[in-house]
Amino acid sequence: MGNLSALFLTLRLFQIIALALCSSSAQHLVLNRRGSPASSNATSGLLSTTFGTNFDVNVTIGGETFPLLVDTGSSDTYVMKKGYRCFDKTNGTELPQSACLYGSATYTPSATYSQIPNEIFGVQYGAGIASGVLAHEEVTLAGITVKNATIAVANSSSPQGDGVNSGILGLAYPALTSGHPANVTDNTTYFYNRLTYNPLLFVMHQQGLIEPYFSLALARTPQNSTSGFGGYLSLGGLPPVPHSDAFTSVSVEIDNSVPIQVTSNERVRAYWTVTVSSIVYGPGNGTTSHSAPQPNNITTSSTLRNGTSFQAFIDSGNFFSYLPDTVVTSINSLFSPPAVFDATTGLWYVDCAATAPQLGLEIGNQTFFLDGRDLIYQTAQPSSGEAQCVSNLLSSDFSGGAYGEITLNIIGAAFLKNVLTVFDFGANEVRMAKLEGEVTASEGQGQSGNGSSGRNGNVDGISGSGTDDGTASKSDAGPSAKTSISGSFFALLTSIAGVGIWLF
Repeated sequence: MGNLSALFLTLRLFQIIALALCSSSAQHLVLNRRGSPASSNATSGLLSTTFGTNFDVNVTIGGETFPLLVDTGSSDTYVMKKGYRCFDKTNGTELPQSACLYGSATYTPSATYSQIPNEIFGVQYGAGIASGVLAHEEVTLAGITVKNATIAVANSSSPQGDGVNSGILGLAYPALTSGHPANVTDNTTYFYNRLTYNPLLFVMHQQGLIEPYFSLALARTPQNSTSGFGGYLSLGGLPPVPHSDAFTSVSVEIDNSVPIQVTSNERVRAYWTVTVSSIVYGPGNGTTSHSAPQPNNITTSSTLRNGTSFQAFIDSGNFFSYLPDTVVTSINSLFSPPAVFDATTGLWYVDCAATAPQLGLEIGNQTFFLDGRDLIYQTAQPSSGEAQCVSNLLSSDFSGGAYGEITLNIIGAAFLKNVLTVFDFGANEVRMAKLEGEVTASEGQGQSGNGSSGRNGNVDGISGSGTDDGTASKSDAGPSAKTSISGSFFALLTSIAGVGIWLF
């Protein structure tokens, strides 16, 4: 919610990553571990959609290629089936498929498809519901092909697409997979009654195809562009992006805020949850706007630090970051002019040309600052007059709607435009390094120094060009889409903010 083929890593001296696995300090790490002859690493380019808030990757399922949302906050890989039913989640009323905002490509069972008996698929997000069946199918991501991978084929969904994608690529832990006994028909119980399974990347590792980690670096698109190059997803390696050699390593934690019933009555890792030690924030530096970069290491006499630590999970499928309420209120008041809160939607509205405040999250013992451009989202292209923009920061008091009255802190996609993030499910660890420059499209380029190049050295995936007319377009070997998304995206966005979040 493509493909950079991989060069096998040469037999350089045993990688020193093991020296850092137990440390949370900033270190100089080589992040590609030496693998078996069958192991490789590969990178896919991403497509950024809906004004830089969603990131899609091409995934081939049963010989057909579909753009799927890259989502570190969920675990299922699902694709919409041809002829699926779109419905209103509030009353069950059937809607036209176009209202669900999925792309035009839909799945038809292939010769390699095999439905799993006595199980169904059902997932409930803050934004909506999807349901269908579980199946084994041949799946290819970034040139890595998995036979008999477990996927979900959704034959019913409420609106939650981005105008381009045909489903979601879930990258979180197995505990959040959404299989259920076939006799479960009440979609209000999809949080529970789980029959868990290993998600796609876990199966890739089990089959010796990749090392047990992936990495993300998201690209920044112009504020008024509805689509464009979105960055990279790398499997078992690092993408070709400029970054610091100093990586911070922190353990993935069990999220204490998630009800135990959600994880089958066991306290296990589910999300990519880490501890944020403190939040650093202050007024903008006077030159920062939606068109000017903000240095990511600024501290001044007016900079404030909230030293109360908290858990938060990293969610590439979420538009917003949800942080403690008192801090969010303070930070949003530092926009120039200040952001204005709307209690109906839970959104903070801000001038699209505002100067953004400084914001940094201390994780491990590095502070990662967000570029000011990433703190302002344009929600729609106006038919007349000025565009409408909102702050990226929302109170975590609004985050738990789908679970009930709980508080969840979430680090959203905007943060991932400022750091190279490695998600290691083998070591149960997250590693981060500051990006040193813009993430740009690459052809025939591998990552030097860290062995993160691909077979043939080509970054292959989704490409797209930004537009300013409220449409999303893509030009690649996969399905095409050109869909008006402005007004419908804003409606979906306000629904997510007011009701809850993309929790899985």
